[in-house]
Amino acid sequence: MANPISALRTNRNLFERERRSQLRALLSRLFSLLPPHPTKMSMPELVEHATVYVKQLQERVEELKRWKLQVEGASSRQPQEAGDVGNETTITPVLEITDSESAMEVNLIAGTGKNMALCDIVSILEEEGAEVVKVNYHKDGNRILLSVHSQAAYSRIGIESSRVRERLARLQIS
Repeated sequence: MANPISALRTNRNLFERERRSQLRALLSRLFSLLPPHPTKMSMPELVEHATVYVKQLQERVEELKRWKLQVEGASSRQPQEAGDVGNETTITPVLEITDSESAMEVNLIAGTGKNMALCDIVSILEEEGAEVVKVNYHKDGNRILLSVHSQAAYSRIGIESSRVRERLARLQIS
């Protein structure tokens, strides 16, 4: 007859091994969803990295919600000007710039009558140390939605975000 204490201990050890195996699998899945990070990080450092990243994503979602409300509000309350032709309305341009570490996203909503060239935006980004990665352009009725994603051309130098903001704001007004 087997020792009951020994059998109990064996069951507990098997249960603990299975629990640790499941935990490793879940942590591995979590870390695969994170942006690149140094390979030599302890488990607590990786969990902290994940926590910070999730908080950044939550802040980004809140920014995008605010921006969406601002855009929807700007497009729904635009007055009809006396000189407008047909159903066209004047849309006040909305510019949003989001930057994090070595990446920057520029979102612009403007009326079709606004003379703001994409090449001007790209030029400003490149002059300030960014490399354009992706551009989305969408025309919705009488407004243009433009999104420019960029990253630092040289990660050690980064992007001069304050100058980008200043120059794009100036460009928007002119």
